[in-house]
Amino acid sequence: MEEEVKGLRDYWDILWRRKYWILIPGLILSAIAASVAYSLPATYKSEGLILIETQDIPADLVRTTVTSYADQRIEIIRQRLLTTANIMAIIERHNLYAEQRQAMTSNTAIVNSFRSNVSVQMVQANVTDPATGRARRASIAFRVSFMDQSPQVAQRVANDLVTEFLDENVRTRVDMAADTVTFLRDEGDRFQRQVRDIESRIAQFKNQHSDSLPELLQFNLTTIDGFQRELAANERQIAVNQDQILTLGMQLSAVDQYLPAGTSAAQGRTQPSSSQQRLDQLRLELNALKSRYAATHPDVLRVERQIETLQQELGVDGPTERTRVEAELESVRLDLQSARERYAESHPDIIALQGRVSSLETRLAELPVTAATTDVANVTNNSERPLNPLYIQITAQINAMERELGRLRTRQAELRALIEEYQARVQRTHLVQQEYTDLSRDHENTLAKYRELRAKQLAAELSQTLEAESKGESFTLIEPPVVPNTAEKPDRRKLTMMGVVASFGATGGLAFLYEMLFGGVRGYNAMTHALGRAPLVVIPIIPTERDRRRKRLKWTLLFIILIAAGIAAVAVFHFYVMHLEVFWFKLMNKLSLL
Repeated sequence: MEEEVKGLRDYWDILWRRKYWILIPGLILSAIAASVAYSLPATYKSEGLILIETQDIPADLVRTTVTSYADQRIEIIRQRLLTTANIMAIIERHNLYAEQRQAMTSNTAIVNSFRSNVSVQMVQANVTDPATGRARRASIAFRVSFMDQSPQVAQRVANDLVTEFLDENVRTRVDMAADTVTFLRDEGDRFQRQVRDIESRIAQFKNQHSDSLPELLQFNLTTIDGFQRELAANERQIAVNQDQILTLGMQLSAVDQYLPAGTSAAQGRTQPSSSQQRLDQLRLELNALKSRYAATHPDVLRVERQIETLQQELGVDGPTERTRVEAELESVRLDLQSARERYAESHPDIIALQGRVSSLETRLAELPVTAATTDVANVTNNSERPLNPLYIQITAQINAMERELGRLRTRQAELRALIEEYQARVQRTHLVQQEYTDLSRDHENTLAKYRELRAKQLAAELSQTLEAESKGESFTLIEPPVVPNTAEKPDRRKLTMMGVVASFGATGGLAFLYEMLFGGVRGYNAMTHALGRAPLVVIPIIPTERDRRRKRLKWTLLFIILIAAGIAAVAVFHFYVMHLEVFWFKLMNKLSLL
């Protein structure tokens, strides 16, 4: 058998047949719901609005040390205020939950009940971020509220909570600024001690290596270069002096120590003869020629013959061959000594000078030695003759040159010692440079960190002054809590409407359930479904005049009831939900936005 399918007409018939089952219990239940809704105790809510104001002084000039977001700080303050100790103090101060405390209810339940009645809500708005230029949501204020069955108690407790929020914010900001200053001051003192310790180590290091510090490297190198230049100039001067001594020695070897016989010392000092001057010139020329040519050169032989002629003419004995060789040997030895000071033993000049010394020594050994009696006789004869002034002059020049040469050699030794000392300093500089660099780097880094901390400390002290004088970001009460005039909950109108809807829904459901279980067979479709065959004839209800009058009366009463219910609904909406002019304005506003 197929399941019977009911149409809209069937459901309407059910509602009409069971209208008394729906209306009477529904009205009774609605009345009960309304009475319950209006009998519930009222709970009042008092709240205050606190504005979050930015600091008075621009942040570019003075930066605050409190950098957390306002939402975060407000939540932290809320958690601090809503501790068990603070809540119990507020409860005792305002005598809250007296019945529960008399009933020895646990403090945990009372504290939880208090917390559930406290509300902190943020007020946000769209603002433009000055750094990025983009719009974002930011908290500009927040509301602190408290709910209680007494409006006066709700206002007093809410006022206490608002005051606690304001005081705790100031206390928190001042404490944070003070803690920041203390921390930075302690860190700055610690780094100051480190800087002084490193400076002491650097001073000790400089005392130990005062002459080989890296900062003196350029000075030491410059000093070495100056000494080397002075040494080179000294060596050149020594060579010049040696050459001059050699030249003067050769001149001295060509000059007689004594004047010719018959010449007084005064005459010799004032005006030597032309023959004597010519003899001296020829001797100098001979020395110059011998330095360039061999002894058998025609020019050398020519000058020697002229010298012999003048010597015979003046009655002067010229220097013997042995004397000339000895003078030349002494000159070559001086050249060899000077060359050894400048060059190594393998240098070609030293080898050539050594060969010349050997040759002169061999030649000197081959020459005969004059007898002692001859020397004595010469001394006896010379003692009767005056000294040659030119000989004395050249001898004085040689002595002066030798003294200058000694001084130059002494200075040369001093310069070499100084160069070795400064080279040792440069070498030690490379050894101590790494340790000195490490100390200097540690000092620079620590000093930079110390200066940074001191700068931050000054900024933190300015921020502390900013917070102490309430010039920083602050909470300002712009709407203090007031005694509420209307209850926050329960929403009696909403509860009544929900009760009415639930009442008629429940009675309607019961009516449909009864009809489904005990409704019987009604109508053409139900008969066809029950018998499996369609009826032959369907006889409709034939109303009488009395039935028609009764039906008209029912419809009239129903129309009147509907009009009265509509008027009552409009009145209830106007007085309990919203004024009609306000509703009309909102409706027109909504329609204009469509």
